[in-house]
Amino acid sequence: MFGYIRPYTPELKMREYQYYRGVYCGLCRAMGRCTGQCSRLSLSYDLVFLALTRLALENGNPLKDHPARPVAFDKKRCLAHPFCKRLSLQMGDVTDYVACAAAVLGYHKLADDIQDEKGSKKIRAKLLLPSARRFCRRAERRFKGLSEVISSKMQLLREVEQDTLPSADRPAAAFGEVLGALFAFGIAAPKSRIAYHVGYHVGRWLYFIDAVDDYEEDVKAGRPNPLFRLYSCSALDEETRMALENSLIVELKQAGDALDLIDVDEERCGRELLPLLYHMFKVALPHKTHEILFPCQETCKKVRTQHDQPL
Repeated sequence: MFGYIRPYTPELKMREYQYYRGVYCGLCRAMGRCTGQCSRLSLSYDLVFLALTRLALENGNPLKDHPARPVAFDKKRCLAHPFCKRLSLQMGDVTDYVACAAAVLGYHKLADDIQDEKGSKKIRAKLLLPSARRFCRRAERRFKGLSEVISSKMQLLREVEQDTLPSADRPAAAFGEVLGALFAFGIAAPKSRIAYHVGYHVGRWLYFIDAVDDYEEDVKAGRPNPLFRLYSCSALDEETRMALENSLIVELKQAGDALDLIDVDEERCGRELLPLLYHMFKVALPHKTHEILFPCQETCKKVRTQHDQPL
């Protein structure tokens, strides 16, 4: 994915931040175990959000022989942090699934870059594709059918993106279906519908926010951008950005409303999990939306904050 789904740490409690960081470290270890050590380099914050959502939906971090297994952390060292032990989420079906999902998505992202990108980015994608294909095959052996589901959804996305209709909503909906399928894979109904709903609206948000972030660069480089089809201008004006912000906040609200349908047991998942997810939808992602759409305002705000600091 794109790396936009991350917490806004100034608004997090310390125990929530430690929980989040522990899930991140646990996923890093799971990727090394499930799909190969080199695959750990592709870990992003978006995958942590996927893991948090799956932990809430599964009401724990189950194993095949222990379906009611709670979320638990160990303290471990690693190459990145050799001198200080850090919390790391214990292995389980959720961590293994997210690690495999990352491998499948990474492979299809590189295949997509080979078709769309030019120059150094295209060469980089071609060089990385053989390794990504191996990671994807390992993931498919662990979760059969996952690669096929994502492949079919990605193919639909490519077909929609090649359509000449001036619409940004259709490719955003197609990418929403990719993430909806990814979030819901392997979860039984009715929770699968909740998972799909969250993934679908987060996917739409991701697609649009990435298009906004890359808009001017894509226009200059002559790369396709779904919003350029709609507005056909070299830069988005403030009125357009305000309208986009309102639409993106609606997407986040629809995804966040689904959290009310999830019954999370604090004894098994920890009291930090649900507040963390609400934080993502009500604070972190709205903040990221405004930051991407109005970068000048965010820069001025940071400068004012620095000047307000006591000497």
